[in-house]
Amino acid sequence: MAQEREMLGNKFKYEDDKLWKIDGRTKTKKWSCLNDLKPNKDGYIHVGLTIDGGGKKYKLHRLVYLFHNPDWNIFDTSPDNQIDHVKGDRSDNRIERLENVNNSQNQQNSTRFNKKEITGICFYKRCTKRPWEANWYENGKRKTKCFATKQEALNHRREMMEKHYYCPRLGINNK
Repeated sequence: MAQEREMLGNKFKYEDDKLWKIDGRTKTKKWSCLNDLKPNKDGYIHVGLTIDGGGKKYKLHRLVYLFHNPDWNIFDTSPDNQIDHVKGDRSDNRIERLENVNNSQNQQNSTRFNKKEITGICFYKRCTKRPWEANWYENGKRKTKCFATKQEALNHRREMMEKHYYCPRLGINNK
């Protein structure tokens, strides 16, 4: 069922997991599907809106989140007010895949640089007894611990992630 709402001086509707907007440039006032817009090189869809006679661009996932959370402040660009794609897919802008998080949580769930399931382990050839090092962060501070085998390091890293991290794409939601 479609929901309609006025926001940011424009009329929107959310139907079939897509956000639509009335195209005010035409006389017939047709609905345009914003999900069909082409993403930029970073994978985000940017939507141009005219507000009070001026133009501004918004990321589609932030508009979808605002549509479903009208009390949320889209203008607050502080590190504590980011919208995360919980599965790491920037093209999936369904409301159930979006969550309001802080910058630290958003970075922990990032898939941009390394899509490996578990990062944060290193091998040091010079350390003969415990060459595998696991790395993680606790309260913004880097922690490390050395292990004899790769599997021990991976297991410890995973345990620390489950205790201290937010990464819903890996099933870790320790918010």
